[in-house]
Amino acid sequence: MSIFDNIFFILAFGLAFSLVGLGIFLSNKVFKLIDLTCEASFALGGCIYGVMVLAGMNPLFAIITAMFIGYMAGAITASFINYIKLDAIIASLLTVGGLQSLLTKLVEFKRFVPSSVFGNLSPISNFILALVIVCPVVYLFYKLMISEYGLSMRIYGDGEIITESMGVDCTQILSCGLGLENLLFALAGALVAQITGEFSVNMGSGCIIFGITAIILGGRIFSHVNIKTAIIGTFVGAICYQASLKILVSKELIGVGEEYTNVVMAVILVLLVALRRSGYVDKTREN
Repeated sequence: MSIFDNIFFILAFGLAFSLVGLGIFLSNKVFKLIDLTCEASFALGGCIYGVMVLAGMNPLFAIITAMFIGYMAGAITASFINYIKLDAIIASLLTVGGLQSLLTKLVEFKRFVPSSVFGNLSPISNFILALVIVCPVVYLFYKLMISEYGLSMRIYGDGEIITESMGVDCTQILSCGLGLENLLFALAGALVAQITGEFSVNMGSGCIIFGITAIILGGRIFSHVNIKTAIIGTFVGAICYQASLKILVSKELIGVGEEYTNVVMAVILVLLVALRRSGYVDKTREN
C-alpha cells in the first residue's frame, strides 16, 4: 500500500477501536466493574460478520446481527451477576467459556477476500465507511450518557443501595449497560473484520488493555471535567493510541512486528500510569 493508503487504513482502524474505548469506559468508569466478556464479544462480532458475509448475506444485516449477539452476550453476564450473585469477573469468565465453543466453530470457515464486503473497497472507502458508522454511534452514546437513563447508569456505579433508594431497577440497568458495552465491542469486531478482510478466535485479545490505555491517554489530552469531555477524550485517545500502535508494530516503519502488539500495549500503559503517578500529569493539568 502507498503512504496515503496506510494512513487511511490506520485511521479506519482507529475509528473502529474507538468503540472499544467507549465500551471499556462504560464498564470501568460508569459501572465501575471489570467485564471480561468484551474480548470474546469483539471476536464474536468479527466472526459472525465474516461468516454471514461468506454465506452471501447482506453486510448491513450481518453488522446488525453481530451487534445483537454481542448485546446478548453482555446480558448473559449481567444475568449471572444479578440472579446468581456472582462476582463480575467470574460471571464474565463463565460467559467467555461458553462463547469459546461458538467461536471455534465459526473460525472453521475460511477467511474472506480483504475489502470485499461492501464491494471492492479501497482503504479510503473503508475509512469513510467506518466514519459513517462510528460517529453517529459515538453521538448516540453521548446522548444516552447525559439522559436520565444514563444518569441512572452512573448512579449505579456509586452503589446499588443508592440506586435502589432512588427507585431505579438495578437488574435492568446492569443488563442494559453490559449489553450495550458488548454491543460496542461486537460492532468494533465487525468493522475490523471488514477493514482487514479476516477474522479469528483471538482477534479480541488485548482489547481490555487497549480500552484502559485509551481512557488514560484521553484523560491526558482532555481533562475529564464532565461526561462530555470524558467521552470525547476516550474517543480521541483511542484513535491516537491505535494510530501510534500501528506505527510502532509496522515492520515497514519501525520494524517491531505485529506479534509484539500486546507487549507494546502493556509498555505504553505502564508508561502512562507511571507519568500520572510521578505527578507530571497533574502539573500539566494545572497549567
